[in-house]
Amino acid sequence: MLLRSPRGCLVVAGLSVLLAVAPAAPTTAVITPSVAASTAEERAHYPRSLGERAALGAFVEGMQADPERLTDLEAKIGEQVGIASYYYGYGDVFPAAPERHFSDQGRRRVLVSWDMGPTRFTEWSRGRHDRYLDRIAAAARAYPHELYVRPWPEMNGDWQSFQPTADGDRPHGGTYRQFKRAWRHVVTYLREHGADNLRWVFNPTADTYAETTPVRAIWPGAAYVDVLGLDGFNWGADEGWGRWRSFRAVFTAQYRRLTALAPRLPVWICEVASKEPAIDDGAPVDPRRSKAAWVRSMLAERSMPRVRALIWFHADKERDWRIDSSARPLRVLRRALR
Repeated sequence: MLLRSPRGCLVVAGLSVLLAVAPAAPTTAVITPSVAASTAEERAHYPRSLGERAALGAFVEGMQADPERLTDLEAKIGEQVGIASYYYGYGDVFPAAPERHFSDQGRRRVLVSWDMGPTRFTEWSRGRHDRYLDRIAAAARAYPHELYVRPWPEMNGDWQSFQPTADGDRPHGGTYRQFKRAWRHVVTYLREHGADNLRWVFNPTADTYAETTPVRAIWPGAAYVDVLGLDGFNWGADEGWGRWRSFRAVFTAQYRRLTALAPRLPVWICEVASKEPAIDDGAPVDPRRSKAAWVRSMLAERSMPRVRALIWFHADKERDWRIDSSARPLRVLRRALR
């Protein structure tokens, strides 16, 4: 199955994971917070740095097709994983056998990205896809665990055919108001039909340039969202585009905009990675930059207190995003876990 990744590129469905403790694994040094509301008392409880406060995760390219890729990553990082996250498209019915497998009898959470396909927002709000939602509701009622779902992922990106715009001109999109009505219909319909174990992740990209959709314009309301999600990447520079950006520079602006909409909801960084400057992956080799230093700086970040999860995008695509693209970034991560 194909799915959307950064900048709207299509990739084979993969898996993202969050670390947790399992009997066969070493004790993790990363706290796995709940997704409960973030209060002043709760913030005071967690250590200040992101590496101490947030659960760490990874997207593993091809994980759905080859579960051994998850095992390989676990061996490299030295930890059992606690949340599996992968991708579905329009027509897929979930929760299904993959969720039962990856949930490991409730020991793992499961997060799925849901591409709503070649549809328009008005089709959902008018009930044209309710029979499809009935199948998902039936599957959810039979599933004994929670399932986290991010519909229309990175919906604010100008590369998406379903980007909500002021005039609704995108082929599979609509206006801001139509998006909000579609989101509310999907969530409400599934809740009313017994799928109350689905948790809803509102997941724009961290990009805030002029062509992206303002998140405030499409916010469906806190009653219809359980987790705030963000995707962002340090692309570095290629021959015609991009620049090196820190984790803070990538996420701060959109984090502030998003958290202002829902003062108590937790934030998950659903996709994050950095270019490997030591490898010529179509972009200039830059000996002045260090992916290991970028990872270390990310884990030391203290400015976004509501972030509860960091999910690394572990794939070799537009850049070599993998945490083991060279030895030093992986070593930094392993040391942080210890």
